[in-house]
Amino acid sequence: MKFRLPALFFALTLPLVAESVTGQELKIAVIDMQEALNQFYKTEIQVKQINDLADEKRKNLDERQAAYQQMTNQMSELDAVYKDTVLAESKRKEALEKLQALFQERQAKGKEISDAQRKASSEVMTARQEMEATLVEEIKKTVDTIVEAQGLDLVFDKSFLPKANKAILYTSSKVKDLTAEVVSTLNAGAPASATPAN
Repeated sequence: MKFRLPALFFALTLPLVAESVTGQELKIAVIDMQEALNQFYKTEIQVKQINDLADEKRKNLDERQAAYQQMTNQMSELDAVYKDTVLAESKRKEALEKLQALFQERQAKGKEISDAQRKASSEVMTARQEMEATLVEEIKKTVDTIVEAQGLDLVFDKSFLPKANKAILYTSSKVKDLTAEVVSTLNAGAPASATPAN
């Protein structure tokens, strides 16, 4: 009869096997990717660019909304003329024709605004995602450089930053934390006027 050891046993003994085969223990470190992203001087610059883009889109939408509101006001005025039975029939008929034409124009404007809102929201979201992916990639390259220089074997992200695709549940005080070193390296080339994001 053959006995099968649980998969958990293999998972627990694998590091021991690796250690005995190589004759040395693995060098493990952690990094707080979220903190590195927050403290990277380029983050503040990029966030400002995204906010400027969002403001520009909002301003354009506000202008369209103002035109839409103006149409709504005109329609109210035309509707009042059309319903005023004291006025001549020809004047009321003219007001009705203008009201109907303006109603269709306003409907088209409403759809245009709705489409523009969706497009603006999508563009800002895409820009934000691309910005974060670019910054995280730059942080990862810096981590790789430091890891190779220090001869580390494993580095985990302890911040659960989704873009980092790593997680760690426990870290002892013996595990090296690279966060401060990575942030320092990232910000070494920062312009004098730049201040790290908080």
